[in-house]
Amino acid sequence: MKNQLFSIILLAFSTTLMSQLTATNFICNDCSGTSHELFKELDSGKIIVLVWVMPCGACTGPALTCYNIVKSYQSTNPGKVFLYLTDDLANTSCSSLNSWCTSNGIDQSSFSLRFSNSKIKMTDYGISGMPKIVVLGGKDHKTLYIANNTVNAVTLQKTIDNALLVTSTTKITGSSIPITIDPNPASASTTISCISEEPQNAMIDLLNETGLILKTIYNGKLNSGENTFILNTANYPPGNYFVKIKTSYGMKSKHLTISH
Repeated sequence: MKNQLFSIILLAFSTTLMSQLTATNFICNDCSGTSHELFKELDSGKIIVLVWVMPCGACTGPALTCYNIVKSYQSTNPGKVFLYLTDDLANTSCSSLNSWCTSNGIDQSSFSLRFSNSKIKMTDYGISGMPKIVVLGGKDHKTLYIANNTVNAVTLQKTIDNALLVTSTTKITGSSIPITIDPNPASASTTISCISEEPQNAMIDLLNETGLILKTIYNGKLNSGENTFILNTANYPPGNYFVKIKTSYGMKSKHLTISH
């Protein structure tokens, strides 16, 4: 109990420190030659996931997780969530960085950019990590998430979800749609229930721990009141998953454990 209490206090303290840490502005080109000014992009409502890599083998898993999570937002929040993958010391050429990304499934696109520029310093956000992951958002240019050497997919998704709600210019009443999953843990199947205050379009996805979408459970209009969906879990390996519901008002994720 004491250990649990200490962990909760430490997490709350760490979160408070992150929310008080202001981002450091930079103006520089990405590997495609496009200029970026961080503060202007945050002012426009962008959520930016900065990932510093050496690049190295230990960087691959966490960097790919960040890429998959950022990619999962592109259909419902186009032009909002971005991955900026950055060489740690700006001593790796863009061609080498591009080659490493491509070979590890981190594609370059409008939301996934690469940088090798000394103006983007990981030490502005504490000690170095390999990789180091930072989430920035809001017109107050705050640091919303910091991780060294690894990434917690649950926390990263919740951070991005919350940042999108704060920076959204649309009403957010629908973002509080309650979600229940029963049974959870699930073996052969489970029932996903959500209550909508009004008819609205929604997409419900099943994601793995790295944020990769495994299945679209539902893509259509929710009815007012309770909506239920059966998910067959028999063919999925035991482990931790997420059920994410996305509407025009926002997103919400729920943890799902599959145990056979």
